[in-house]
Amino acid sequence: MHAVVRCASLLAFVVVAGCAGGKSIEKESAVVTVSAYGPDLFGQQSRGTGGSWDVRETSRGATPLSFPAMEVRACNQSRTACSLGFGVVDGSAEIISSSPTAATVAINLNYQVGRTYTHVVNGQEIKQEVPADIQALQVSQQVTKRIEVAFGDVAHIQLPYGVDVAVCAQKQNIGEIVPDRSVCQAF
Repeated sequence: MHAVVRCASLLAFVVVAGCAGGKSIEKESAVVTVSAYGPDLFGQQSRGTGGSWDVRETSRGATPLSFPAMEVRACNQSRTACSLGFGVVDGSAEIISSSPTAATVAINLNYQVGRTYTHVVNGQEIKQEVPADIQALQVSQQVTKRIEVAFGDVAHIQLPYGVDVAVCAQKQNIGEIVPDRSVCQAF
């Protein structure tokens, strides 16, 4: 019994200590969340694979962006034949200015779609590949934009094959360790 109480106490201490490591901000600042999601190929969810990054006004320089590979496809109208590919979005974003109502973001994206995608997991290289008997999609696109986004609003950058990059601006108030995420939940 004492071991359980000690273990629970230790766990509680670790959790509280971990939260204490964050720093609250000393002045109001902008935070822009950049998300990239592929389409849900099975129609079960509102979106497929992807992720998001926070870009903070207090950061120096551009924040690197890198999102997981997304499976994309393009089918004929009757959906009897489809081409497949792996899409990868990376780049950078930086808040270049803010006002009491909005943030302006410089965003640079690289979007690549191809037959293969290789990544390293736990030191092991893993390769995903569209089968040779299926036509593969190929795209190479760069997007460079300055976007002004009102706080609480979302701007979208549509990429080929259903990939959506969403940019949501929010304010981080004095004393907060993290911004209020509820304003960017709908994207």
